[in-house]
Amino acid sequence: MGSYPEWKKPVLPRSDLSHAGNFLYMLSGSLPDLDTARDFDTCLVLHAEHSFNASTFAGREVASTHAHLYASVAAALGALSGELHGGANSEVMRILLEIGEVSRVHSWVREKLQKGGKVMGMGHAVYHTEDPRAGILRRISEKLAERTGERRWYEITRAIEEATKEEFRKIKGKEIYANVDLYSASVYYMMNIPVDLFTPVFAISRISGWAAHIIEEKFAEAQPKAELYRPDADYVGTYCGPQSCEYVPIEERSK
Repeated sequence: MGSYPEWKKPVLPRSDLSHAGNFLYMLSGSLPDLDTARDFDTCLVLHAEHSFNASTFAGREVASTHAHLYASVAAALGALSGELHGGANSEVMRILLEIGEVSRVHSWVREKLQKGGKVMGMGHAVYHTEDPRAGILRRISEKLAERTGERRWYEITRAIEEATKEEFRKIKGKEIYANVDLYSASVYYMMNIPVDLFTPVFAISRISGWAAHIIEEKFAEAQPKAELYRPDADYVGTYCGPQSCEYVPIEERSK
C-alpha cells in the first residue's frame, strides 16, 4: 500500500501543549496562541458538568439497567444531539450566519418572537436569571473579537441578546436571559472550529460529568441500593396517530 499524502496524515499531539491546546492544534495543524488555548480550556470546564440535564439523566437511566458504561454514555450522546440541548450552539451559529449584520438583528428577533418562535441561546429550563456560564463566555467572545479583529460575530450575538430581552419583555411581559449556548457559538467559530463540531466539542467536555454520574449510579453510592429508573405515567392525551380516534368494528372495515 502506498503512503498517505502529507495533508492526510493525522496531526500528532505535542507534549508541550495542554489538553485544550492540543485539541485546537490537532484540529487545524496550526499552533494556537496561549490566550486562545486558555480560553478553550475554560470552555471545556464550563461544559463539563451541569447536574441532571437531559443527557446526564439519559446516561443515568440507562446505567440503572446495569448496562455497560459505554452504552450509558452512548445514550447521553443521543440526548445531547438534539437542537434543544447540545445542538443549540450550532443552531445559534447558523442564526448568526443567516442574520449577517447587526442592523438586521432587531427585525429578525421581533419577527421570530411575534410568530411564537424561539431564539436559540436565550432562556433556560432551570435558571430564572442569567446562566452564570454565559457571562464568562460573553467576555471570552469579546476578547476573541479583539484578538482576531473580527468583531462581527460578537457584536451580532450581543445585539441578539439585547433585542431578545427587549422584545420578550414587550410580548410576554417577562424577562429572558442568555444561556451557555448563546456565546459559545461565536467563541468556537472565532477559534476556527467547524460548526458541525460544536456539539461534539460539548460532548468531549461533558463526558467527564457523564462518567461521574454513571459511575455513581452503577455503584449505588447515590442510594442504598441500585434501582431501575421506572417513572410512573398516567396517559391523559388524545393523540390517536395519523388515523382518527373513531373506532370502527372489524367487520365494518374496508378490505
